[in-house]
Amino acid sequence: MYLNANQKQTNMMTPAEANVLRIEIEKLQEKVELMRKLSTASGFYSYYFSKILEYPSNKACFHSVNELYHELFGQYRYSDYDYFRVSLTRFNKKEKK
Repeated sequence: MYLNANQKQTNMMTPAEANVLRIEIEKLQEKVELMRKLSTASGFYSYYFSKILEYPSNKACFHSVNELYHELFGQYRYSDYDYFRVSLTRFNKKEKK
């Protein structure tokens, strides 16, 4: 936008607009942190175990976390619950070594 000498740029935000923007930035930062965590196998497992008590079953928790991953990344991390369990078992065995 080009302004001539007689025009003033009035892009100043009101305090309410600044607050809305601050809140949106905080939400995006939280989303980025969650994406960082879920992007690794260990982070996915850690998040899964942190949420497990909020669900009636381990399988329900898995589906919720896998759906969240899909919302954030556009694909599922695991194709199904059985594959997740096999992967988790392998991960745990590898961690014990």
